[in-house]
Amino acid sequence: MLQSGQLNIYSFRNTHTRDVQLVRLFEGEELHAYLLVVPPGAEISRHAHENKHEIFDVLEGEGALEVDGRRIDGTPGRCVFVPAGTAHSLRNTSDAPWTLRITCQDRVYPRHIGKLLDRSLRKRLARIFG
Repeated sequence: MLQSGQLNIYSFRNTHTRDVQLVRLFEGEELHAYLLVVPPGAEISRHAHENKHEIFDVLEGEGALEVDGRRIDGTPGRCVFVPAGTAHSLRNTSDAPWTLRITCQDRVYPRHIGKLLDRSLRKRLARIFG
């Protein structure tokens, strides 16, 4: 796992491939971030994440997101929130790579409380007993 600090997300990008690239930037307990590079004409089909909220930040290029049946133009500077359980898809509509940062937050349910308490207790004990 990466330590806190600055990260050049463009260093992870490979512009010489025709494949969709998904690179993990960091992963925390409930918060994760990825760099997504979608080549020209490529798409990610309609899907949903039942337990994960997503925020798409468009860094460069152009594409379209469909969120719950509504089309949203994905241009640089655009930020799109997709709540957990919401169907969405992505498509690069340009002739250049479309680069997005995805930040995900796991949705916590009451049934997860035991897991969260266990994780917290283990961290605290590790700090005390090293």
